[in-house]
Amino acid sequence: MSAPGPLLTSAAAAAPRSAPAAEVLFLNQEAMLAAGVLDMPRAMAAVAEALVEWEHGRARVPHKVVMRAGGDAHSEQQWRINGLCAALGEPARWLGIKWIASFPPNRGHGLPRASGLMVLNSAENGLPLAVMDATLLSAVRTGAVTGLGVRLLAPANARRAAIIGAGVQARTQALALATACPQLETIAILARRPDAAADCVADCCRHWQIPTRVGHRGDLPAADIVVTATTAESPVLFASDVKPGALTVQIAGHECSFEVVSECDKIVCDDWETVKHRGLPTPARMHAEGLLSDGRIHANLPQLLAGSRLGRENDRERIHFAHIGLGLGDVAWAAEVYQQAQQRCLGQRWELWHAPLWA
Repeated sequence: MSAPGPLLTSAAAAAPRSAPAAEVLFLNQEAMLAAGVLDMPRAMAAVAEALVEWEHGRARVPHKVVMRAGGDAHSEQQWRINGLCAALGEPARWLGIKWIASFPPNRGHGLPRASGLMVLNSAENGLPLAVMDATLLSAVRTGAVTGLGVRLLAPANARRAAIIGAGVQARTQALALATACPQLETIAILARRPDAAADCVADCCRHWQIPTRVGHRGDLPAADIVVTATTAESPVLFASDVKPGALTVQIAGHECSFEVVSECDKIVCDDWETVKHRGLPTPARMHAEGLLSDGRIHANLPQLLAGSRLGRENDRERIHFAHIGLGLGDVAWAAEVYQQAQQRCLGQRWELWHAPLWA
């Protein structure tokens, strides 16, 4: 057998001379901020449009991939990484995936709990268009979904809100509440550490002039809207904390007691099948234990946005809204931010290749 020939050392030697170069736009957090990643009204509009397209069969949203430190949910207190992807449009206009890590111990080292990257791909040829910091993008997308739910499900005369949790998500949840319900007079921030709640309040007041304040558990029974935004593994909100006619919003795991959900007149999800697949949110746990049937779910958010199901019908209804996150919202908001970055000449151009080695 003859010896193999030398490896190619030049891409140009293997690729047709006409093969095009490929560039990727890299957007770090500063570029994302300059492109308007914190623009909650625009984020809500982009996410709403994408969810309606999905309801009409013009998007594809596979279940998220979850990799964690161990074999059970408790191991997520060490770390987890989620992969969420989607295709928006039919035929597809935008393709993308978010790869986002949650490392709770980071908070003890002055680092964000969550950090991630968003990759947008061309719907024409699949080549990557952009690599983007997804830390704020993800938090704003989550806030946008809360905001859309609040518009459709909160009492019409809502004046008081409360958020349990004081992390990054609490900040964008507060921004979403103020955007969806500009008539709110106060948003109480509750946290295990008063200094963390005070820092959250200071950020909300400095960046957006939102009427936030440090709260306490006595604020919960008076709140028209209560949001849980924690990494808790056991309930931090109980039925006795929730007044008749209130809206409760749950964005993570087992933050609410079973009774918070079972005593509601309506239960709404971003997508019930996705919530069940994740397995950690309170309604999913109740379903797994035979305590909540599929028929008890009133609607998914896309149905409300498309008008095929009704949201709140009177101020006496107790409503629970659980959303766990869909890649579709990430792709939709990333596409908007990417287009703004292009228009404003933001970011850095990376050459993926000058010419492909093989084509």
